[in-house]
Amino acid sequence: MATLNQIGLQDHPILQPFRLNGRWYSPADNTIALHPTQTTFLLMNGKIGKPAQLPTPQKAKGQQQ
Repeated sequence: MATLNQIGLQDHPILQPFRLNGRWYSPADNTIALHPTQTTFLLMNGKIGKPAQLPTPQKAKGQQQ
């Protein structure tokens, strides 16, 4: 099964209610998965936040690979 990053989608937190493609999204929905091309105006208007970044796993000291 493809993950969000493999199909080009990113999770963005919803900050204010907005309408997209005829559907209303509210902050109660928490996040929305969007393509980067869909996010420009929503980010500028403050409707959504920047994409959630997952922390990259760090190698422990002394651990070899």
